[in-house]
Amino acid sequence: MEYTSSEFALANGKVCVIRRAEAEDAEALLHYQKQTSGETPYLVTGPEDIDWTVEQQVRRIEMWNAGSGRLRLVAEMDGTLAGAAIVYGVGGQSRLRHRCSVDITLYQEFWGMGIGTLLLGELLASAKAAGYEQAELDVVSTNAPAIALYRKLGFEAVGIIHRAMKYRDGSCADFHLMVKPLF
Repeated sequence: MEYTSSEFALANGKVCVIRRAEAEDAEALLHYQKQTSGETPYLVTGPEDIDWTVEQQVRRIEMWNAGSGRLRLVAEMDGTLAGAAIVYGVGGQSRLRHRCSVDITLYQEFWGMGIGTLLLGELLASAKAAGYEQAELDVVSTNAPAIALYRKLGFEAVGIIHRAMKYRDGSCADFHLMVKPLF
């Protein structure tokens, strides 16, 4: 999927750069994934799940960049990684090719600045340009800020998966399934 880097002025006067993730980002992305997965209980991946090497991360980034139906974007503030988002096809079967799944995370220190709105907006625009007609995501039902963001961008809750995620302490979280038409 194609994407051209863009700069955006935030309400706080800072500039956010959104661009495609590159192999040179592997180490920073690996650190980011480990830290963000420990900052919030809302992500499927926990810090204990991230055991890739930098070399494996480079290969993952290269794989993402080689695929025509997927895209990984990063957001930077003052040259520092602030967040990342991905989009990929739900399935390769002809009856599923119109659907894509999206995912976004930010370092907690960058929450509430408008970066998530920009990052997800750019990702959805790229997905639409690539021919996807419907974007989908799962969100933990108690993650009110994320649900508000998704609703603001046109996602609608269409169902619930009960006990979708189980934590180490044995408690569980439900997922809201959310969908947004892109046509």
